[in-house]
Amino acid sequence: MIRFKTRFILTLLILTLLSNTIFASNDSIGQSRASDNIKKKAIWASALVPGWGQSMLRNNTKSEIMLWTDAGIWLFYTGFSWYGTSLNQDAKLFAGVHANANTKIKSNKYYRALEKYDNTEEYNNDIRREARELYPDDTLAQKNYLLKYGYFGDSIWDWRSDSLRYVYWEKRKSARTALTRAGFFLAGALLNRIVSVIDCAFFTVDKRNTLGIAPNSNHTGIGLVYRF
Repeated sequence: MIRFKTRFILTLLILTLLSNTIFASNDSIGQSRASDNIKKKAIWASALVPGWGQSMLRNNTKSEIMLWTDAGIWLFYTGFSWYGTSLNQDAKLFAGVHANANTKIKSNKYYRALEKYDNTEEYNNDIRREARELYPDDTLAQKNYLLKYGYFGDSIWDWRSDSLRYVYWEKRKSARTALTRAGFFLAGALLNRIVSVIDCAFFTVDKRNTLGIAPNSNHTGIGLVYRF
């Protein structure tokens, strides 16, 4: 009878330990899945705002570096974009005053022609030459080409001096330089997001969780748990 009781007690103890191990394993798997979901959300967050995913994973130092870097990039991008656009607008107004150009035209081709030619007649002569080269035996095609690509009527211009045209060219050149730099910073913003995503996916440890051993409140025994 004593042996039977001893075996019965030992069996209960073994079953209890096994059940606690299974429950602890299930809890660990559930928490691991939750952690994976947070990791995925953090990666997407990093693609939107560099450093956001690192912040979600409690890597505050990385998060601050990437956020401040992104803020600086957008600050420079905005500054160069505004400066380049302002210089372009200033150049248009300058051409309107000193060459009687039509500042209502939005085509960049028109303003490039203003940089190169003193007046509309010089420009149209080049168009006529191109038309003759393209359609040497077709005068109608030459005429249509000139009407399509030439400038007439309220689109004509005539610079008062070469020096004024040079000033206009300088303004346009500075505008192009500023807008090119703005483009570099825009590319930098994209690169910063790529770096943030890669860092979040492969190099950032989830600091929200700490692994340890503690009493299992739901079941008798000791289980492996995460602390948040």
